[in-house]
Order: sequence, then structure tokens, then C-alpha cells
Amino acid sequence: MFEDKMGFQQAALIDDPVVRRGWELWLERVLGFYGEDGGVDVQIIAGQLILNEKSREYIYEGDFTPRGIKYVAGSRPLLEQTVAEVVRPGMPDREKALALMRRCRDNRDRGLKGGNWSGGSEEELLKRGAIMCNEIARVFVCLCQVAGLRARVMCAHISGHMMAEVEVEGFWWWIDAMQGCYCFKDDGSYASTWDLMQDPALFERQSRAQIADVRPTGPFTEDCPEAHQLSVAFRMLKNRDCYFHPKEAIAVGNYFVWEMHRYTFPWFRQAVDPARLLRARRGEMLNRRELGWPDCYFNPYLFDERLKTRD
Repeated sequence: MFEDKMGFQQAALIDDPVVRRGWELWLERVLGFYGEDGGVDVQIIAGQLILNEKSREYIYEGDFTPRGIKYVAGSRPLLEQTVAEVVRPGMPDREKALALMRRCRDNRDRGLKGGNWSGGSEEELLKRGAIMCNEIARVFVCLCQVAGLRARVMCAHISGHMMAEVEVEGFWWWIDAMQGCYCFKDDGSYASTWDLMQDPALFERQSRAQIADVRPTGPFTEDCPEAHQLSVAFRMLKNRDCYFHPKEAIAVGNYFVWEMHRYTFPWFRQAVDPARLLRARRGEMLNRRELGWPDCYFNPYLFDERLKTRD
């Protein structure tokens, strides 16, 4: 089911032509940075499927994500060691997921410092303190699977952000491991990607304890409480108004820790095709404006060249 609408054919499930163009521009940006043969961060796209009314039942109630964990103990020892650092024997699945999220969220505090590198295996991402969304999302998914939890990636293509879902107590739970975000529904149950698509205002109704876990990336300093509070507020606004915008092209994708042999893991210091990347970025910003993305999200990025002046 949906085999001909997955991966690089995801746009087949998008009816709105402007939303479809947003997905196409996202793909252009990814290929502009990583190249057509860009390794895992391009290959992972093959496992993705757009989430909407047509595919919801298959993704959440069907066999889109296989049941059971096929990880063989001892095959990826560094990931096992990382899990063992934060997951205690007998810990409930909910606490496992949160502990692994916090380990990924705080990966920026670990590993190598300096250098503008991208790419690499999950082990290498842990070693160099990687925090970019697509990288840390696959680290989180792999750590969850090593810990015995079903997990998968989730993408907001038009906003340009990768997150995840993890199964806890029989429910899929949306988690952004890069920023330390997760959500509960009003009855205290786990909020999935689909739940947040139906009610993005859930982000306004989270507890202080949940908000305390949010650790945004960006220019604001954690040394200044007021600046950090502003940064957290801006992150929650982006969750509500961008990543779960009604015109967003959201996809869910499978990526398995036991299938490392299917992928290549190159490192990148710079974009493979800078001109293609720049064209795609500009197109994305203008497309978001047409779709109604809030100005506070994208306006600064419309101007990314040196200011031209008259002699």
C-alpha cells in the first residue's frame, strides 16, 4: 500500500499545488546541500510517506512501521553504551524515551568542538556533538530502538525540520529531540504527530514541567533567564504556527538501527551545489509567505547575501 507514493514520490499525496511546490523546494534544498548521492541524509527520504487523511490509518493503524525490534545486541556497542548511560534497568518506557531525548538534546555539550561538519554515522554524530535536526533525529530513533522502543522519524518539509515519534504504552508520541520538545493531550495522554496536526494549540496548554525540558538552539543565551524564556516562547510559537501549520507537508518515515548496511555515511564540510541550495532557500521563503507562514519565522532569511550599494 502506498508503495508508489513513498520516498521521492511523496508529492503524489499532496493535492494543493503550492504545498506540493513547497515539498519540491525542500527536496531541492536537501539535494543542493548533500548532492544526489548524498548518503544517509538523502537515502532516508526513501522511507517517508506524507501524513494526511488518505494515509493516516495506514501509518497509525496499519503495518507502515513494522512491529518488533530486530536489533541484535552487540552489533552497535557505542549506541548500547550511550543507552546504558541514561536508561536504568526497570525504567518505564515513558521515562526511557525522555531520558534518551534529553541525551540527544544535550549532545551539543559533548564531543568535538569547532568545525562546520555535517553527516556521519550515528556513532560519529555522538562523538562530534552533532545537534542538527536531521542528524539528531536519527540518533534518537536509533537509541530508542536499541533500548527496545519502536521509533521513527517525522518531517515538516516546508518549515524544514526533522523530528521523531516513539511508541510508548501502545501510543505514538511526538518528540523533537533537537529542542527538547514533546506534547501531551489535555487528558494527559501522549500527543502524536497526527494529534498535533489536528490541534496545534496543544503547545499552548503544556505544563511547566514540560516547558522546562525545552532547550532551543539559536542565538539566545542560556546564561540570561529572560533571553532563554524568550527563546523557549519562540520555539513553541514555531511548533504551533510553522511545523504544524495547516498547509505544512508533514511526513513520517522509517529508519532502523539494524539496517546500517543499507546506508552510506559521508561527511560534508560545505554544500555540494551552493547555487542550487541558494535558489531553493529563496524559493522556500517566498513559498512559505504565499502559504501564510508567520513573518517572525522567515523574514530574516530572505536576505542572505552582502548588501549591494551604489558607488
